Amino acid sequence: MSKIHSSHWGSLKLRLAMAGAVLIGLSVGVTMLDTVHEVRVRTEQSILESKLDADKIAAALSDGVIERQRALLVAAQERPADLIASSKVLAALFDRVSIDSVVVPEKVSGTEAANAIPTRKVGSSGEVDILMSVAFTDGQARARQLGGSLRIGGRNFLGAAAQASPFGAKGIRTFVASQDGVLIAAPDPRCLLKIVDGDPLLRPAVKRWREQGSPLEPAPWADRMGDHFYAMAAVPGTDWMVFRVADVDDLFGKASQSILHTIALGCGVALAGAVLIFGITAGFMKPMDRLQRRALRALERDQPASEGWPEAHGEVGDLSRILRHVSERAVADRSEIERTLRRIEAVLALAPAGIAFTNEATFELVNRQLEHMLGYRAGELTHETWDKLLANASTHPLRAQAVEAFREGRILETELPLLRRDGTILWTLVHGSAVTSEDGIKHAIWIVADITQRRRQREELHWTATHDPLTNLVNRREFDRQLEQVVSDRRRGEPASALFIDLDHFKQVNDQAGHAAGDVLLQRIAEVLADHVRSEDTVGRLGGDEFAVILRACHLHRALQVAEKIRAAVEIKGVWDAERSLQVTASIGVVEIGIHHPSLAAVLAAADQACYAAKNSGRNAVCSLSPSAARAGATLQVAI
Repeated sequence: MSKIHSSHWGSLKLRLAMAGAVLIGLSVGVTMLDTVHEVRVRTEQSILESKLDADKIAAALSDGVIERQRALLVAAQERPADLIASSKVLAALFDRVSIDSVVVPEKVSGTEAANAIPTRKVGSSGEVDILMSVAFTDGQARARQLGGSLRIGGRNFLGAAAQASPFGAKGIRTFVASQDGVLIAAPDPRCLLKIVDGDPLLRPAVKRWREQGSPLEPAPWADRMGDHFYAMAAVPGTDWMVFRVADVDDLFGKASQSILHTIALGCGVALAGAVLIFGITAGFMKPMDRLQRRALRALERDQPASEGWPEAHGEVGDLSRILRHVSERAVADRSEIERTLRRIEAVLALAPAGIAFTNEATFELVNRQLEHMLGYRAGELTHETWDKLLANASTHPLRAQAVEAFREGRILETELPLLRRDGTILWTLVHGSAVTSEDGIKHAIWIVADITQRRRQREELHWTATHDPLTNLVNRREFDRQLEQVVSDRRRGEPASALFIDLDHFKQVNDQAGHAAGDVLLQRIAEVLADHVRSEDTVGRLGGDEFAVILRACHLHRALQVAEKIRAAVEIKGVWDAERSLQVTASIGVVEIGIHHPSLAAVLAAADQACYAAKNSGRNAVCSLSPSAARAGATLQVAI
């Protein structure tokens, strides 16, 4: 007996553990997605609230400008001028310090005010500086201007604002531009002194700034545009604007790490939950394992039906008791089935008819009588199909007939020519019935009887009823039946002709030579007729010395040719005794069957007229009657 093996992956324990893991995973996943969304929203809100520290950088730049302006004011109060130029404080705060003479409209005395807004200045060498200046009068009452220059792109507090990452703002790029859009500080020195509107990175923020009228408001602004965060802030006391740009992915780096950590934690929790559920389930399912092993042994014949079933509480115990009851019933049913099968085998072995059971037209059980009838050894037909036995399997409608009969709840009865093992034909009468009507021919029982002898007797009776025993030609009744069929076909347009033959001088031969000689002559004439027509044509003896031929698919002209050949052959074969002039000839009337012959009687009347005309013309002649001549009572003799 083949044993049934349970796949560990398909065990109930594992499925429960997997279900638990899925539930835990779903709950963790939903929580994780909500947490991730919340983290991203709060992170983005925090970034926007920080304004990317653009306001702090603007304040630092403003403090640097104020510090340098104060230093210029303090230095302008010193005397003489050469001490101002050599001031170490100014040298540390500016890239270059200069004192120039200026013309002022009015004399300024006392402490002078510094220029409020730093301006750009092109030096003698072509370099562009940021100039801060203060006007004063020296001891000789001359108007002078003290200036401090910061080289754009130089190592000063302005360049440091773009290169460094103040306030821990890692990954953020800083740009400083004047109100007219000229970049005076940037991470890439190649961008300096270019118009900020043309920078593709800054374009979204600059566009918005321009749409607002390029204001220099001290209040900072920040927003997310696409894949970047942007922030702007004006530098108080100047016409400068600070721009800060950061990639979203760079700022979300820590949030992404938190997301990965959350995912890993969720997977770990789900896996731990699955392992825990698997362990707990394994303990609860031990009785089920014992029940499974005992159930697999239930099919073993040597296993007592009521022994070995585990005792347990709850659903497992109920299932164990149910399976034990089912096992006991199965053993009892199996014994009864075996007794029934032995009875069936005895019936099949002793039945005088062939019996077979099929499943989907395939033989499942064949008795010895059917195998013997068809010449097969025991078991050779099992698993074969009807196609192996049918003489014309490709065209026989057995399957269609069986389906129709079984669906209607009828027993199929049909005569079938079956092939024996040696290739000969066995005619059988087959009865078929569906085992279950709903299955169609899925399951069926067949009873096969040998009717070869019965069919042979029936065919002999049919032949005797339709043929002349002396000449073996069809008799008058069969000839009329076939001629009636031809007349019906001719109405549909198929051409055909008929020959009616009356032997001349046959009575003279019969009277002088005897009836035996007459019978021999009739047999000769029958052979002559059969030799001169095709297999699809019909030759019949109508009675006495009268014969007839049906020529299918044959027009009048061709029929006249055939009739003339028959007349000539009869003239030769009809000689019995030349010395006593004992010879028969043939007078033949030819009729083309057409629409003017609406019935069998019309054809026979036309044939009688044509044959009578041949007799009157001197015998041994062929005559045909045209439709118009037939109506007028005239004949046409044809000499060929």
